[in-house]
Amino acid sequence: MSRQTLDDTLTCIARLDKASTLAQIADVVVDVARPFGFSHVLAGIIPVPGMTAEQQISNVVLHQWPQAWSERYFTQGYLFDDPTIHRVNTSTEPFLWSELEPTYRNTPTPTRIMGEAREFNLGCGFTVPMITLDGQTAGFSLASERAEVPPKVRRQLQLIAMHAFARALAQKYNSAPVNLTPREMDILQWMAEGKSDWEIGVILKVSEHLVDKIARQLRAKLNATNRTQTVATALRHNLIR
Repeated sequence: MSRQTLDDTLTCIARLDKASTLAQIADVVVDVARPFGFSHVLAGIIPVPGMTAEQQISNVVLHQWPQAWSERYFTQGYLFDDPTIHRVNTSTEPFLWSELEPTYRNTPTPTRIMGEAREFNLGCGFTVPMITLDGQTAGFSLASERAEVPPKVRRQLQLIAMHAFARALAQKYNSAPVNLTPREMDILQWMAEGKSDWEIGVILKVSEHLVDKIARQLRAKLNATNRTQTVATALRHNLIR
């Protein structure tokens, strides 16, 4: 990375640190990426199979994407057949969407998804896979109709994406408090310790059935589909001591 590129990156990071809303963070990212041809950004935790469209949408932390495409994408369940999501789940290396074309060329559904994205001027994209501190997979994508990312720029965009995503996570979860009862807090804490429903019931002197019921309440409040995701989301909300 050249001195000028480093200076530009540090300037962008300073701007991201000053951004006080998710929209402002997205604006800074798009502004920095625009010289390379990008006009849209989307970033979030990658949903797991079984999540509803609403739960998938709730995992998004930065959204400056064509709204009509987002609605079609999530309501039609495209996420789990999207070749970019498959790559994010299997690699940590940034990639251009064009590099994936050979992997899905003869597969109808991924081909259709990528083709439909072009209808919304999202034919060219650059995605940065990430792993969060709580072990979940995340993706950060820049896209437009046309763009050019020289090899020397990839590292710069990767650094900016990682910092922007961290800022967005903090902004989203610090500004969206979740209210839990004392009993829910107790059970959540023991879930984070890796205790089973039966073990928690013994510790708290309540029935296993009650623990299971409250665990389901926690999943609903935290928009999670399983125990691991419940704990991970609680960590982001600073609910676990």
